[in-house]
Amino acid sequence: MIHQLLTQFFDAYLVKRDLESALGLLSDCVISLGTGAQETALDKAQLRELMRREFETLPGGFSYRLEHYRENWHREDLCSVYCTVYTSMPDEGGVELTFQTRLTMTAARIGEDWRIVNLHMSAPSDQQEGGEFFPIKYSRGAVGRLDAAASRKLVEIMLSMLPGGVMGGYLEKGFPLYIINDTMLNYLGYTYEELVEETGEKMQKIIDPEDWDRVEKTIYESLEKTGEYDVQYRVIRKDGTRLWVDDKGHEIVTEDGRRAMISVMLDINEDMRLQERLRREAMEDSLTGILNRKGAIASIEESLMKGQPGAMFLMDIDNFKQLNDNYGHQTGDQVLIRLAKIMETHSRGADVAARIGGDEFLLYLPGCVREDVLGERADSICTAFREDVSGYDKVELSVSVGIAVGDGSRNFDQLFKEADDKLYMVKKSGKGSFGLSSTP
Repeated sequence: MIHQLLTQFFDAYLVKRDLESALGLLSDCVISLGTGAQETALDKAQLRELMRREFETLPGGFSYRLEHYRENWHREDLCSVYCTVYTSMPDEGGVELTFQTRLTMTAARIGEDWRIVNLHMSAPSDQQEGGEFFPIKYSRGAVGRLDAAASRKLVEIMLSMLPGGVMGGYLEKGFPLYIINDTMLNYLGYTYEELVEETGEKMQKIIDPEDWDRVEKTIYESLEKTGEYDVQYRVIRKDGTRLWVDDKGHEIVTEDGRRAMISVMLDINEDMRLQERLRREAMEDSLTGILNRKGAIASIEESLMKGQPGAMFLMDIDNFKQLNDNYGHQTGDQVLIRLAKIMETHSRGADVAARIGGDEFLLYLPGCVREDVLGERADSICTAFREDVSGYDKVELSVSVGIAVGDGSRNFDQLFKEADDKLYMVKKSGKGSFGLSSTP
């Protein structure tokens, strides 16, 4: 009767992978202890969660056999069992790997039915690793004992089911290394020994410094809310290059009681490169390499949303049509490229340089509102362009510039209109110079 109850449980749990049928043979107050430090369930609900996670990870069934079976009856409605469980699974080549675990079980009659009230799986301590889930595998020992090669093969089978690199770190300052697999080491280009020496086992050191604050904040906030996280960032390879990864992980508690995270990392470098290329194509002018109108508006509006003052230069090339008529459109393209390079030369890192259409260009200087500085900048651009294109003697080329100065309260359209009005006045009065509005 008790032997039949136990085999019904293992048939449902191991062979058929039928969660509800297996749970139906357990008491609501069942207590289960597995071979790993975290494999503790104090009731059916907790055991359901352990088994559910295992079924998701390993949906395929196992074969098993029971040996050394022994029953001890305490009362007519209470019986304990001891036996050895041999569980088998095929490796990638179809060879059976067999694992040995010791089982103690207690069954009680509840009403008219017998139910399992206690399960305890154990393995010899020299074969056992912490962090195992009771339902996933029972021990590292085979019939007799797994040798080193078979043990490595078991780990390979488990990790082959995961799509990327595996890495874990303690949820402590710098994310000290907890676990890493060969796939992740290959991503990084290190041997394990090299990684330890280079980082001091602090995983913060392989994360791009520009991404670190965002990554740390996302991981802690997400774990606090859901126990899981998903974040994309760049890791630093041994050769100094950056690799984009998609890091999906969850929180665990290690055998020594420390909070940690374990994650699977996917190489998304090509996806990010494609996204960056598409972004550039959408935001950059293909001829000159500086921003196009869409890119300029996005960058300038981002600055204006912060309430920053700044100055907008709107400029176009005087007599550009005559240049195309006399020298051809290829020469006209070269002149457009030259003006773009001059603008970049006379710009700071935070400035926005763009070609917004035809021979019209825009330069935005966030934080710069002094009229003398703006006048010098405009004059230097006009002078540099005039000198650079002086060889085209069939046409008199120059640049006209209209400048609008904002205090941070106006939007892009308002600044653009004012700069356009100033540009019109300059071209009407003689070209080749600049007009400057005052700060509102």
